[in-house]
Amino acid sequence: MPSERRLHPASILFGVGAQVRSFAIPVVLVLIAGSAGWGTWQIWALPFVIPYIIVTITRYISFRYRYEVNELVIRSGLIFRNERHIPYSRIQNLDAVQNVFHRLLGVVEVRVETGGGQEPEAKMSVLPVADLEEMRQRVFAGRQGEPEQAEVAAAPAPGRTLLHLSPRELLLCGFIENRGFVLVAAAFGLVWEAGLMEGFIEGLFGEQLGEVGRQLGERKSGRGLTRLVLAALLGRGGFPLGRILVTLAAFVGLLIVIRLVSMLWALVRLHGFTIRRDGEDLRSEFGLLTRVAATIPLRRIQTLTIREGPLHRLFRRAAVRAETAGGHGGEGDGESGKKQREWLAPILPREALPGFLHEVLPELDWAAVKWNPAHPRAFRRELKQWIVAAAGLSLPFVVMLKWWDLALLAALLAWGALCARFQVANLGWAVTEGTVLFRSGWVWRQVSVARFAKIQAVTLHESPFDRRAAMARVRVDTAGAGATAHRVDIPYLARDTARELLALLSLQAGRTAFRW
Repeated sequence: MPSERRLHPASILFGVGAQVRSFAIPVVLVLIAGSAGWGTWQIWALPFVIPYIIVTITRYISFRYRYEVNELVIRSGLIFRNERHIPYSRIQNLDAVQNVFHRLLGVVEVRVETGGGQEPEAKMSVLPVADLEEMRQRVFAGRQGEPEQAEVAAAPAPGRTLLHLSPRELLLCGFIENRGFVLVAAAFGLVWEAGLMEGFIEGLFGEQLGEVGRQLGERKSGRGLTRLVLAALLGRGGFPLGRILVTLAAFVGLLIVIRLVSMLWALVRLHGFTIRRDGEDLRSEFGLLTRVAATIPLRRIQTLTIREGPLHRLFRRAAVRAETAGGHGGEGDGESGKKQREWLAPILPREALPGFLHEVLPELDWAAVKWNPAHPRAFRRELKQWIVAAAGLSLPFVVMLKWWDLALLAALLAWGALCARFQVANLGWAVTEGTVLFRSGWVWRQVSVARFAKIQAVTLHESPFDRRAAMARVRVDTAGAGATAHRVDIPYLARDTARELLALLSLQAGRTAFRW
């Protein structure tokens, strides 16, 4: 039997650090806001740290793994023992995460993922970097149907780079995505919860001016400005133009700060973003402080989504996302790299899009796609929804605005008609030799591509409004479609067209053998 291996001894250090970090922030907040001293809290925190150290050491001692001819075997547990057998052919991704401390010690955290769920099948924290490379080579050899080679680490075939993002492109990506608001909101929430706002005002203006500043802040809040504007509209006072200009200037300044923070965040988080094709795998690497390396087998990709927002179109850029079975990482999965891994290309020049898509999905010829429009009566259906929404939004202001409410209703109706027109104009679907495509959205445009070989179910749906208009919608389900993902869900189809599309997709999906 092959010899079993242990994790790196530094696993104990990282395990204790991860557990301590989970309650370190609440303790720091209590220390800042409370009156207790550091010595008291050290005594109270000690009983919580000791059990974590014992558990971490026990996990390190009991964790073993070995390479069999066809599978990876992992044993864990001291009292309740578990032994997991993971066939190489079922391993979908091998993701590696390295933060600054990992790199200093020459180790890496590895996540072994299959298509069996939202969580990794195994988490190895931590392994030497050389052991990660050996694991990749063994898994690659076993996955190619050559189990006899799984015992010998063969050198992988040289790959080619599909995309490398320069610092300029990363700054542009941060400017477009505008994720700096998350960091600014988190910092503000931390300061607010710590009760430092009053201390900041007093430290800036002095104790007396701080009290005055708090009172002025209460009087001149955004709600007070709103009341003044409403009073001016009702003829009960002057229009506060000066305060509006000051508020707008502060708001614009905040937006600029958020954009700058977002650009800096993208530059650090996606530093050196590179995606390569090695055989039948896509491998991406990125990150300055936390280095993430992810592997995505091409045949595991279920759907692709191309996204273009207003700023994407302004700078002639796009973003490409891949959905894989079991890869439903949430928004908060930044540490694991799962969320970033699914974005094959966070930013990509539009002229490079056809070639990049062909590398990922060889059966897709982007330039030859012929789009079919929505039903001719789709605009009327969409407009009715906007009319109902406009009436519902303007109704609460009837008593307050009186005749002004008619102007509000007219503005909402005009906006609804505009949205309905552009929404329907950008709806479209297409079928190629191996894929089905669906596009939607006019502000944030998205195109999803589902492969025939990955279709699990095709559904025809008819609401009462659809039956009245002789329409239907067709939905395609794949294993990688998340709850909030942009799916192939085609509305406003003529009933006969919908049934023909349903029959075609069902036939094509039945002809292809589904492979994980």
